[in-house]
Amino acid sequence: MGSQRLPGASPRRNMGWSPASADAQPQPEDILIAWLLWLPRDADVAKAAADEVAKMDERPSLPGGAIRLRELLMQLADGAGLPKYGRA
Repeated sequence: MGSQRLPGASPRRNMGWSPASADAQPQPEDILIAWLLWLPRDADVAKAAADEVAKMDERPSLPGGAIRLRELLMQLADGAGLPKYGRA
């Protein structure tokens, strides 16, 4: 039953997509999106971003991805990444 195919239908192919390997690092943009979704609804995004940047600045060095994440957080802390209706 389940193994039958429609006439003329080709077998399912991978289409060149493969899941990320287990050791792949998440992208800074993905981390930022997850962090934004994690924030409480009424959070002050600019202040929360500034707090995260302050935590990162306590470290002696940051890997490349963290440097990019810090840049993205700085944009939010400065309000550059917020729509006008989102600022107080």
